[in-house]
Amino acid sequence: MAILKNGIAGNYSGKIGNLVFYEINGKQVVRTLGKTAKPATEAQLNCRQQIAVINGFLKRITEFVNIGFKIKAQGTNKGAYNMAVSYNKKQALKGLYPNIEMDYPSVLLTQGSLTGVISPAVEQLPEGLKFTWICPTEFAWPFENDQVMMLAYFPNLKEAVFNLYGAKRSACEDVLQLRPGLLTEYMEVYISFIAEDRNNIADSTYLGSFNQ
Repeated sequence: MAILKNGIAGNYSGKIGNLVFYEINGKQVVRTLGKTAKPATEAQLNCRQQIAVINGFLKRITEFVNIGFKIKAQGTNKGAYNMAVSYNKKQALKGLYPNIEMDYPSVLLTQGSLTGVISPAVEQLPEGLKFTWICPTEFAWPFENDQVMMLAYFPNLKEAVFNLYGAKRSACEDVLQLRPGLLTEYMEVYISFIAEDRNNIADSTYLGSFNQ
């Protein structure tokens, strides 16, 4: 793999022959596609399914994890999405090929050093999910202006509903609106906080599942 700051390929992206061009954090990157006629080993099959399972989950929430891992990716040669894949591939899968599946309680959707949510809870309402958390009185500006990030993922439907910039931390609650047909579906639920200036983010917290 080569990184081209002002490369011969200019600002190309995509594939030319066995070369793939793309950009990460403002740098042009090119890599070759390898070919092999050998049968895949058990380890290779295991790795391939891990990637397939992780991508099958994360691609439904690309916008969310791109923001969630943006800060973590700064100063590296990896994009935010790739950082999310790397973490969750190691930490949020269970089983071995051919039975690899997501371990939803171990999933991390945002990663940073911002103070996380304190004593979070979630309950179902007729209009969606009500998220609540404790707001300590010692939380002064700018922490009180952090905004909540809420996400519900529906494994059976392979879709997600989320709000990237919800209520302020000082509100102590917010509601994630869901259409009526989703209220009885199996869902996995997560919460996080992002700074008002978008320069920091908390680690996400898993809140559990409904209708499993």
